[in-house]
Amino acid sequence: MAKKKTKKKASTKKKGAKKKTAKKKARRTTHRSSTGKKLYAVRNADGSFKDIQQYSRAHAQDIKRDSADGN
Repeated sequence: MAKKKTKKKASTKKKGAKKKTAKKKARRTTHRSSTGKKLYAVRNADGSFKDIQQYSRAHAQDIKRDSADGN
């Protein structure tokens, strides 16, 4: 018995076309380390941690970034 070949439907989308979406800023939530230091944590869409950093370092970097824009 011969198998029937099924035809694939032609896609109407262009191969290189990407959907434009508004880029959301990653929300940082605060936690405490085992030593008591304050931490910032950024999560992936699936809920796992993407980035964890100390609040003091993140805050210092935020201030440096803001002051560079103001000058």
